Amino acid sequence: MTKEEIRIDARQKRALLTASEVESKSRKIASLLFSRIPVHRYSAVHVFLPIRKNNEPDTYPVLETLQRDFPSDIYISKSLGNGEMLHVPYTSGLALTKNHWGIDEPADLSRAIDSEDLFRKYPDVLVLIPLLAFDQQGYRVGYGKGYYDRFLSRAGGHTLKTGLSLLEPVERISNPSPLDIRMDYCITPERIWKWE
Repeated sequence: MTKEEIRIDARQKRALLTASEVESKSRKIASLLFSRIPVHRYSAVHVFLPIRKNNEPDTYPVLETLQRDFPSDIYISKSLGNGEMLHVPYTSGLALTKNHWGIDEPADLSRAIDSEDLFRKYPDVLVLIPLLAFDQQGYRVGYGKGYYDRFLSRAGGHTLKTGLSLLEPVERISNPSPLDIRMDYCITPERIWKWE
């Protein structure tokens, strides 16, 4: 299947999920993340905030666990019009505002750093990646804007690229781009997929 076909199929499947199913599946993903991924080894964790209307995995329980139990610095992002992202330290009570895609983003950018500075400051980063779908080779299908591929193209060798998906993978994306960045892991409610 092509990215476009997979994108349509994944949107339809996620639209059928109830709020309680999204919550249950998200908790299973969080449980696998903290029980199987060595989160404590990373000095920074970059977390996406969910687009609730699109039934994305709820990452707020992940944020709560990180704040409570881990010393890592936590970052969330703001998407810019030029296709790049800025990254802001996440703390409880951080003021958020919705962008035009319905993504919660930090309202105050006074502490923001760009992607190159993030990976320069933290050579070991765990990045949790949003996606619509992924395949059994570790490639993801996002919303088609390329924000995360541009972000991850700047990552160092000690960055752990980890997708979170409510759906299991398709067999193969037939038309990956040379610019697509493969994930190291993808966590679903049922298992962790790993690629070397």
